Amino acid sequence: MTNLTAYDYLRLVLEQEFLGVYLRFINLGILHYELTNIQELCAPLLTGLDEDDRYLRYEVIGTIADYLQEE
Repeated sequence: MTNLTAYDYLRLVLEQEFLGVYLRFINLGILHYELTNIQELCAPLLTGLDEDDRYLRYEVIGTIADYLQEE
């Protein structure tokens, strides 16, 4: 995989795993705001980001799911 920034990685995971939410955020014009919030929550996980690490992806998916339930 290419060398993604943390923000791009989170956008990709959100789009692939939570497509409905991703599209809703785009339509409401709040995608950047929400991704910034998610990035703050995921910051400890993303140190030394390895986008090919499936366990990192699972942790990120779980963190995003928790974040979305709190909305």
